[in-house]
Amino acid sequence: MGRNRIAAELPLAVVGCDFRCASTAWRNHLLLDGEQCDTLAGRLALSADVAGFVILQTCNRVEWILSGPRPTWSAELARAQLSERWRTAGLPEPHPTPYMYTGEAAAEHLIRVALGLESFVRGEREIAGQLNKAFDAAQKAGLASPDLNALQTVLGRVVKRVQRMTRFGARARGVHGLALSMVSQHFAAQGLQRPKIAVVGMGEIGRKAAALAEQLAGVSVTRVNRTVPLRQAQHWRQLADLPAIVGEVDALIVATGAREPIVTDVELARAASGLLVVDIGTPNQVAACDVSIDRRGLDDLLVGSAGSDEDIDAVLALAEDAVAEYRMALRKREVAGLLRATQDRYDEFAYQDLPALLRDKGQEPLTPEIRSAVRAYTRQIVAEIERAVGGD
Repeated sequence: MGRNRIAAELPLAVVGCDFRCASTAWRNHLLLDGEQCDTLAGRLALSADVAGFVILQTCNRVEWILSGPRPTWSAELARAQLSERWRTAGLPEPHPTPYMYTGEAAAEHLIRVALGLESFVRGEREIAGQLNKAFDAAQKAGLASPDLNALQTVLGRVVKRVQRMTRFGARARGVHGLALSMVSQHFAAQGLQRPKIAVVGMGEIGRKAAALAEQLAGVSVTRVNRTVPLRQAQHWRQLADLPAIVGEVDALIVATGAREPIVTDVELARAASGLLVVDIGTPNQVAACDVSIDRRGLDDLLVGSAGSDEDIDAVLALAEDAVAEYRMALRKREVAGLLRATQDRYDEFAYQDLPALLRDKGQEPLTPEIRSAVRAYTRQIVAEIERAVGGD
């Protein structure tokens, strides 16, 4: 029965909203904190037998990944929850329609996401790490499941294969590269010779943005973070210094992930005329300001965000193989219980039932030769069952 269930539909579902179906303003209303995630997971477990729940929240997308015996029902309920958040927020109709994938289509979608095939910049590699961290967070919160653990393993393997065997994504720079491209165009349009950039937020994206900015000819880079480790005291500046910093720079890239905007009129009061502010944080990190600045966001970066298509055929083939690998992983896990039960029954037969039967019939205790023959015979039976279950 387990094999038939897997053949019919993998116990997996994905619902979500990415940059193609809704703007950043809409996606921001879908973001959940830890407590909200736990509450939602509990509701889905009760109403749809959801066994595992992973939330992926990036600048590109918000996706809920679910595992359980009724993936289609789970996905419908989760999609309704997404739409309800927009209704509760009082956003105007019509609302975007979250997408939904179930079974094998869900596995295929997540593999494409992990490989950067569904990203802003086709082939960008940051998403693989973000997705892995989302699975790790679910583990720590007690929201993972064996099905999702198997999927995380498969995702990690296919990402490594693509990076090792192809050139796909090798030149893609991701959202931080798009931000720097926009800043460079701004500097050229303004005729700035030795421009200054401040990058706020020294997480993975912020550090990459700062490193990339230093490659621009003649550009001075200031790194800003809420907390400054002692080893970085000579290289980073405190977020509290931001009001002064904005008066010193020509462009500001904000790559933080605070729940509320960290850049407001207060921070921008001393901004130089013509300051370009590029917000690549999630949710929006720059509030709508009265100050006269050139404010850009993630939605503005979509224009011209072409990526790398090198070795794309090989990547798609590896992605297809990964779907089959996940299907097989679930199949092996389901039949493992049957194999253990068969082995237990063999032990019981060989060491308890058969000796007792022979004693009841007045036979002498088993000789070593007979005992060895019985064991060999029953092991052969177990091997035949394993081959039958495995499809060999």
